[in-house]
Amino acid sequence: MKIIIDECLPKRLIHFFSDHEVWTVPQIGLNGAKDSVLLDELDKRNIDLFITIDGNIEYQQAFINRTFGTIIIRSVSNRFEDLSALKEELVNSVGIIKNGRVCHIPK
Repeated sequence: MKIIIDECLPKRLIHFFSDHEVWTVPQIGLNGAKDSVLLDELDKRNIDLFITIDGNIEYQQAFINRTFGTIIIRSVSNRFEDLSALKEELVNSVGIIKNGRVCHIPK
């Protein structure tokens, strides 16, 4: 599975998904891209899952016809220490999220 982690999240989240191909938005050369451009590019690159903490993105962008699923993390901050508590739920959600769907963690 190919996973992209949004630039607003710590790069260390990559280590949560060691059984998958995982990159951050900056690693694929899309840091600073507008959300619409980023999402279109993820479609083109055959990404399976996009992980973000941007809670507004689902209201500003269309996901229904996307070729990837999206996880939106709800956390008090984007600090790795705060996100670590969600590791198990994040890992368990990989592979369950369907293309064109948005899932919130924690649920």
